[in-house]
Amino acid sequence: MISSKNNPENNLSTIRDFTTIKYRELLILAKKNYSFSSYDDINYNQKFILWRHDIDFSINRAFKLAEIENSEEINATYFINIHSDFYNTMEKGQSELIKKILGYGHHLGIHFDSDYYNIKNEDELDKKIELESNIIKDIFDYRPTVFSFHNPNDFLLTCEKEEYGGLINCYSAKFKNEIPYISDSNGYWRFKRLKDVLLNAEEKNLHVLTHPAWWQDQEEEPYYRIKRCVDERANNTLANYEKQLDKDGRLNIGKKTSIHE
Repeated sequence: MISSKNNPENNLSTIRDFTTIKYRELLILAKKNYSFSSYDDINYNQKFILWRHDIDFSINRAFKLAEIENSEEINATYFINIHSDFYNTMEKGQSELIKKILGYGHHLGIHFDSDYYNIKNEDELDKKIELESNIIKDIFDYRPTVFSFHNPNDFLLTCEKEEYGGLINCYSAKFKNEIPYISDSNGYWRFKRLKDVLLNAEEKNLHVLTHPAWWQDQEEEPYYRIKRCVDERANNTLANYEKQLDKDGRLNIGKKTSIHE
């Protein structure tokens, strides 16, 4: 892990880093010194980078980053949470975006929410990860090979085997000990600033975690980036409701008519 002791000055000064323009710049910079690798095809004899997205808030923003990566001829791994409170992988429009991400040659992983199952031991962990792997295979005709934990608790942080449920564990002791890690969790660089690390290129290997919702087209504080995702999701849901009413020739009571007229 590359630590900067969560320097507040570093965190606040890099809010402006999180735009789609800056995102493309990071990809171009990373390509100069590292080979992008998938989790199931790591060559420890070369200088590689694992580029991972945990989709916590928005599949739409994930698709935007997938488009940028595709234009730069880069493949990343997108981790989906089938129990997310912020999106629904079973929804047709959202499923189609995930299929488009796969169509670009990107990979899918499981962003595993242990709290949904209240998991207490590694046997349960094995079974539920295998279960979710089968669900994703059925929906997307794609068998994931890797998983990451969503908001890991103290127990999960002790689960450091290389695999559970037949899938590679992003939180394994091997990854923790052998590959320096950088994350944009909560909308700022948790350790060192990614651009600085890529410019120096001193690390032989890197494990980079981004969350697509942080990467917007304009500079905003993290709260407002998430609010934008939530608001757009709500607006789309309401628009779909109204579209169905119009299609069926039904009244949109409260908007187009009034009970007082």
